Amino acid sequence: MNLRKFDLNLLVIFQTIIATRSVVAAADQIGLSPSAVSHALARLRVMFNDELFRRSSRGLEPTDRALGLASEIEIGLAHIGHAIEGQHNFDPASAERRFTMQIADYISGILLAPLAKRLQAEAPGVSVEVLPFSTGSEVERIAADVQLRFTPGQKAPAALRVERLITDKFMVVMRRDHPAVGTKLTPEIYASLSHVRLSPSAIGTMMVDEALMRRGLKRRIVMSVPSWFDVPQIVENSDLVAIVPSRLSRSNRRLAGLHAAELPLSEVKFAIDLSWDARRDRDPAQRWFRALLKAVLRRPDPIRDGQKACDD
Repeated sequence: MNLRKFDLNLLVIFQTIIATRSVVAAADQIGLSPSAVSHALARLRVMFNDELFRRSSRGLEPTDRALGLASEIEIGLAHIGHAIEGQHNFDPASAERRFTMQIADYISGILLAPLAKRLQAEAPGVSVEVLPFSTGSEVERIAADVQLRFTPGQKAPAALRVERLITDKFMVVMRRDHPAVGTKLTPEIYASLSHVRLSPSAIGTMMVDEALMRRGLKRRIVMSVPSWFDVPQIVENSDLVAIVPSRLSRSNRRLAGLHAAELPLSEVKFAIDLSWDARRDRDPAQRWFRALLKAVLRRPDPIRDGQKACDD
């Protein structure tokens, strides 16, 4: 391949299609028309002598060849970006930049409202796209600038830089006139109650069940839900109890209206880590964004300044 005739913009388009799995979404993110992105993809297919992407019900699925190229292209573009951006400081007040992050719904509940407030005040040209958290392949991971991840003893992939942000514990929430209010919860009493829980794959669910199992106990699960934010209405209108992260139980208005008690399983704790691709470690813009996330999350109950955004 003659590099003098190669258009590096094609690699940016390739990288964006890998991240979005859609010609239309890639075009929107880059600022081109869908037809221009389709034309670029056709050129890439000729250059690499491979189909690169196949249509499926989940969008454009990369071929094995495309997956193999993705990591190398990411490294190359990162080096070029560092060479260019490393010569300049990032000025958030005047910058126009889009960041993408993968986060769990609990973290969105304590982060997004105060983050939006800070961005409006300090970086009006900066935008943020929030994606659901993924533990998938590197190709999926590089779609995000950062991940905010639960870490109950899990090891992050070696290609990531990781920094501990906060630690938290779980509280047991129930309606204020629940029969168990005023009773000191023990593991036995807690297990005997009727429970609503997050899906079995959710952080906290397995930790609690395993802690009870070690004591020869088991919860009675009446209902399983996909999100922390499904919990308040269910608990308010039934005798079901639930566990929620302590910070969320204090900061979300609907959860704060419930009775909260200490979870009688002292070993059940978790942390939230900030992780990012090591190849983006020195990018001035990303350093600024990571510092902003740390500042917002390390404030006590950071959602209070933007409560309505969480409750809506």
